[in-house]
Amino acid sequence: MAAIRILIAEDNDLVSLTLEEQLKGLGYEVVGIARTGAEAVMLATRLKPDLVIMDIRMPEMDGTEATARIRDQTGIPVVMLTAFADKDTVRRAEAAGALAYLVKPINEQELPPAISIALARHRELQNLRNENLELQEALEARKLIERAKGILMQRLGLSERDAYERLRQRARDKRTKMKDIAQAIIEAEELLGS
Repeated sequence: MAAIRILIAEDNDLVSLTLEEQLKGLGYEVVGIARTGAEAVMLATRLKPDLVIMDIRMPEMDGTEATARIRDQTGIPVVMLTAFADKDTVRRAEAAGALAYLVKPINEQELPPAISIALARHRELQNLRNENLELQEALEARKLIERAKGILMQRLGLSERDAYERLRQRARDKRTKMKDIAQAIIEAEELLGS
């Protein structure tokens, strides 16, 4: 199994070097070290790591802003790293989309669980997003099919069941989705001007 690829975003050289050595010692692959928030966004986009460990206080661009941009642009999960554990800082990290939170100084034993949890939460979120998209597409298809059925019922004097069967048979004959046939019927109806 390939090692989990991690990008470190930390402006303190001693902290980043220590973290890099800890991660490598635990079997992770460190693909890069960003010294600024802007560099973290750029490297995350270019290197496509499995995970980013991001300091909350970074030069040029705050770690929370960089985390939000990484989340929006790449979808890569982020573990937030900070010397502060106050409620406001934790809320900012949460709002930015961080999936785990580590407080400095980093205890090497806390890294694997934080990384595993962040990756697991990321997979769950991806699955939920995919399910949501599938449901939206199914709902949209259902709306089109219902509208096309209504057109067939009105134009051809068919029952709802017969209109549905005609749509289904046409889709089967054309080897396409019912949604596509429904869309064609709706477009033809709009062209004919009802």
